[in-house]
Amino acid sequence: MTAIVHMKNGERRTVEVTLTEMGGISLARLPESAEGFLAAEIPWQEVETVDLCVDFATAKAGEEGYLVLPRGRSGVGDDCLCYFRPRQDCEVVTEGPEMTMYGMIAEGRSFLAVVTGMTYDYALVAKVENQVYSVFPRFLIHGRKPYEAIEVCFQRLQKDADYNDVAHAYRDWRVKKGEIRPIREREKEQEVLKEAVRSPFIRIRMGWKPVPTPVLEQTPETEPEMKVACTFDDVIALIEECHRQGIEHAEFCLVGWNRKGHDGRWPQIFPVEPALGGEEKLKELIRRAKELGYLIVCHTNSTDAYSIADNWNEEDLVHLEDGRVSQNATSWSGGAMYDICPAVALKQAEKELPRVAALGFCGLHYVDVISTVPPRSCYSPEHPVTARQCVEYWRRIMRLSRKLFGGFSSEGGYDFAAPDMDFGLYISFGDKGCPLSDRFVPLWYLVYHGYVMGNPYTTTVNPDADDWLKVVEYGGRPAIYFYSQFVTPTKDRGNWMGTLDYACHTPKERKESVERIAATCRAYGELSWLQEEFMERHREIAPGVFEILYSDGSRIEVDYNKKSYRVQKGGK
Repeated sequence: MTAIVHMKNGERRTVEVTLTEMGGISLARLPESAEGFLAAEIPWQEVETVDLCVDFATAKAGEEGYLVLPRGRSGVGDDCLCYFRPRQDCEVVTEGPEMTMYGMIAEGRSFLAVVTGMTYDYALVAKVENQVYSVFPRFLIHGRKPYEAIEVCFQRLQKDADYNDVAHAYRDWRVKKGEIRPIREREKEQEVLKEAVRSPFIRIRMGWKPVPTPVLEQTPETEPEMKVACTFDDVIALIEECHRQGIEHAEFCLVGWNRKGHDGRWPQIFPVEPALGGEEKLKELIRRAKELGYLIVCHTNSTDAYSIADNWNEEDLVHLEDGRVSQNATSWSGGAMYDICPAVALKQAEKELPRVAALGFCGLHYVDVISTVPPRSCYSPEHPVTARQCVEYWRRIMRLSRKLFGGFSSEGGYDFAAPDMDFGLYISFGDKGCPLSDRFVPLWYLVYHGYVMGNPYTTTVNPDADDWLKVVEYGGRPAIYFYSQFVTPTKDRGNWMGTLDYACHTPKERKESVERIAATCRAYGELSWLQEEFMERHREIAPGVFEILYSDGSRIEVDYNKKSYRVQKGGK
């Protein structure tokens, strides 16, 4: 194995690394001490990146097989296979891989790779050069001494392996380490989870200020007016309409119930927004939902901050190495959006989430975006945080949510959250045009189905007929979103969730919306038991026709040509 060291001055050095065999696993480990790896003549402060390139992770164009690549924040836009076909030279760097693994299927050298050290500080590189394919992790040093050893484990796979086996080897890896537990097992401890499995997820965006915002640094005097899409009384009428139309199982999630609506003043939550009806009316809504047998939760945030918040403190933010505070490139309803340090976010959650729970919410509490952004590092001398420590702080927020509300959900599928997450609103934003993506596969679901529920894409929120087929193929839990299309479209930004939308401000809107939701609930009722099962095999049995096999013997066949699907329960 070779470590290619890219120096900050542009120089490139090569260091040979020995693979250690441990119980059938090949381990490549570069100790964080300079003496253990680079030696004194290559000090860490002069290193930009380190590539770990194992000899057997290469293939020539024309060979049978493919790379198995997870999606990321950039680069590969969705879990995919990259076949070893002739093509032009190309390098794709996937920043923030959503799953800390990758793989290859090739004659005599199929493998799963798991990045186990500096796990949240690397990019995944897949490239073709002179018709030779390779894949390897690129560790991001940037002149800093690693806070832990750089480490990658390789597990060889059987001769007839395919992408299903890569996924299952990773699933088994996490199970054996005690990192993930089946939904069926957790249901014995989480009373709400059994009901959530049977319940479509119904989000209701109640109020928001304009997006894009006309005021970046808002004050109470300059704050744009909040649009009221629906009140707490409207939502009471909605859930009563759901009951009237025979919907037995549903989990409602209130978005923008907090002060000044969705993304209004984070990290400030209270008081409950008066324009929607105030705290007492919210409690009445929660009581009514429970009386009708529904789960009801709300949306909070532990990653973002706006300067208009009454608890705003610039010192609470993520600090970059140069001392500047970290600001998101995108602004939202509350104005310019800043990143909260994960250590501070935990303290805020420990203070505020019990107050939220005291309102009566019960279900899979939703914390915005915390599982759809890569772990963050903070260089504040008051609260320094490595990416590894960030994961632990965020996971403590997730565990607190489970303790207070019964469960935890969020927006994406970053698998550092898998041990503590019950549902992801959407696992992927979809393909971004990666030149190495030859075929998309449900890699995340082959790993996590039966452990974590998910909805496949942003486009499968509020699914139309075609999107519903993808929900079925990927074993998703359906998600409905009222007032999903809230962004004022611009050339750079538009709405991203589904082609349909739902409204509930008038009796007519409620009746028509619930009629569509009821149809989704009936369809999901024929599939919901599968959330407790593992996805064992996925394959294309004919062009546009896919077969999915589950651990209980159930078989699903999805035909995109005929726009239909068949369900055979328990092999019958």
